[in-house]
Amino acid sequence: MNKHFLIIGLAIAFCLNLTAQTYKIDTSTITFENVNRPCLTVKYDASPKTVKKAWDDYFKKTYDVKVKGIGFLTNKEVITAIDMSLPAISEKRMNMYASVVDAPGDRSELSYFMSFGYDFFIGPENYATEFAAMKKILNDFSVEFLTDYYYSEASRMTSEIKKLEKDISQNNKSIKKNTKKARKESKEVASGLEAKNISMQMENDQNKRKIEELGKAIENIKIKQAGVTRN
Repeated sequence: MNKHFLIIGLAIAFCLNLTAQTYKIDTSTITFENVNRPCLTVKYDASPKTVKKAWDDYFKKTYDVKVKGIGFLTNKEVITAIDMSLPAISEKRMNMYASVVDAPGDRSELSYFMSFGYDFFIGPENYATEFAAMKKILNDFSVEFLTDYYYSEASRMTSEIKKLEKDISQNNKSIKKNTKKARKESKEVASGLEAKNISMQMENDQNKRKIEELGKAIENIKIKQAGVTRN
C-alpha cells in the first residue's frame, strides 16, 4: 500500500513540476535616484538586451508609447518613457521606468516602476489600483514576450538540428565514397583516406551529441511554454 502511495505521490509531483509557472512577478523595491522605490520584478531566460527590445516593441505596438534608452548604439540599464499617457493605468500623465539587468543562470531581471510627476511613485499602499493595473500590464507583456521568445528559441534549435543532421549525412556519404575508393588505391592513399574518414566520424559523433543536447533543450522549452501562465 505504501509503495502505491509513493508512486502516486511521485506522479503528482512530476505533473506539478511540468506545469510550474515559468515566470513569477514579485512586489519589491529598487534604489532609484538614491531612494527606494516600489516596483514589480520578474526574471526571464532571455538576455537583458532582448528583454529591453521586446519591452520597447510591446509598448510601441500596444500603447503607442516610445521607450527611450534602447536602440541603435544605445543600451541603458534603465529604460524610460517620460511624461506619457497610459490610460490602462491612469488618466494622469506619468513616467515609466524599467531596469533590466543580468541575473544568475544566464537570465535577466526586470524591475518595473512608475511615478506621477517627479516624486509620486506608484506602490501597493499609496496607489493600490494603479499598482494592480501595472501588474496586469506586466503579465500581458510577460505572456506575449515569453510565448514569442520560446517559439523563436525552439525554431532556432530545430533548424540547428536539421543542419547538423545534414552534415552527418554528407559525412556518411563521403566516408562511404572514401572507403570504396581506398580499396582501389595505393597503401599510402588508402591510409590518407582512412584518416579523413576517422576525422569525419569524430565530427559525426560530436554532432550527434550536440543534437542530443539540443533535443533535451527543446523538451525543456516545451515545459516552460506550458508554464507561461499569468500570476
